[in-house]
Amino acid sequence: MKVMVDSTRQEQNVQRSSFQENTNWAAFGLDPITATVSNINPDAEAQPDVDSRQDVEKTVSAWICVLGSFLTLIPTFGFMNSLGTVQTYLSMNQLHDYSEGEVGWISGLFLFLSLILNVQVGPMVDVHGPNVIGPVGAVLYVAMFLLMAECRNYWHFMLCLGVFGSIGAAMTMVVAIAIVGKLFVRKRGLAMGITLAGSSIGAVIFPIILRSTYPNLGWQWSMRIMAFISAGLLLPAILCFTAFNKIYKSSTNGQPAPKSSTLNFTAFQSPAFCFVTAGIFMFEFVIFSISGLLPSISTRVGFTAENGYTLLSIVGAASTFGRIIPGVIGDKYGHFNVLLATLVFTVVFMGALLVPFGTRSATALYAWSAIWGFGSGSFLSITPGKYLKHH
Repeated sequence: MKVMVDSTRQEQNVQRSSFQENTNWAAFGLDPITATVSNINPDAEAQPDVDSRQDVEKTVSAWICVLGSFLTLIPTFGFMNSLGTVQTYLSMNQLHDYSEGEVGWISGLFLFLSLILNVQVGPMVDVHGPNVIGPVGAVLYVAMFLLMAECRNYWHFMLCLGVFGSIGAAMTMVVAIAIVGKLFVRKRGLAMGITLAGSSIGAVIFPIILRSTYPNLGWQWSMRIMAFISAGLLLPAILCFTAFNKIYKSSTNGQPAPKSSTLNFTAFQSPAFCFVTAGIFMFEFVIFSISGLLPSISTRVGFTAENGYTLLSIVGAASTFGRIIPGVIGDKYGHFNVLLATLVFTVVFMGALLVPFGTRSATALYAWSAIWGFGSGSFLSITPGKYLKHH
């Protein structure tokens, strides 16, 4: 009996090693080893290496890494969720000669590249580790704000924010999400919720800061202040990640990292993975579109630009609870079940509040923003855990 058990474990180790080399899971916030064991054995949580992973979850070092991920997403994902404040200001000032649609291409390109580049940055994190990719991304991201302060023309903003800044954002965000996905199994929902709560806090504070600095300090110093805040958060975050390599290596029993960072589509051989990915793509299309358009919608229906900034702050505040509470519940009752419930809840209230009253009542728009923030926040925190459970 002992020989059979040892043989089974050896076969699993071989399959896990091969699958890890061919699949780049870090781009999805997942750990390749745990995901592979789950495919081989539904009872994988009882395996010794998963037990060691759960021991890592209890260490202070692992939660310090979560703190680093939390700090990273405040200036990166948080700014992304409040990007409408920049778009509205540019439409009314430097780029007032351009239509809202043309200005929207700048923020749209930033969002697109920040997310699509994750597919390639993920494998780079697998190979080179977060302690290489993270600092490079942080430098690029802080430099983006310093350069934006000097931008004057349309192509300046397109190149600086739309292209240059998106590279730094992608590198830093992937590192933050991948670290949590690699270190946590049972408490992944809680850890991921805490991490993504950083983006909610950023979505609250940045519209408030910019609403004050725009009229009092002007565009240049507003962007410089954003650079100082980003640097002040990303530097301690990078320091928090320094212990990652050691604790991750101990949790995987020295499992070697992939040797190639080339893009690989092995995961798409699974129909279930393809359907889940398509669903996530469609929902994120809506989430980030609304984040950019909400201030524009506010001014278009007759409300002030300040109302738009307030709406983004409400979305960010509500999403803080949406990122943590559903993640904790999902760890116990299933991430897919909780996600489905929050999706139905959000869609129902969208039809009940936004469609009939959103263009006529500021109160209804505020109420919907809070509900939308909670629902969209739950989606972003539960998705990585759902990927693991079903893959």
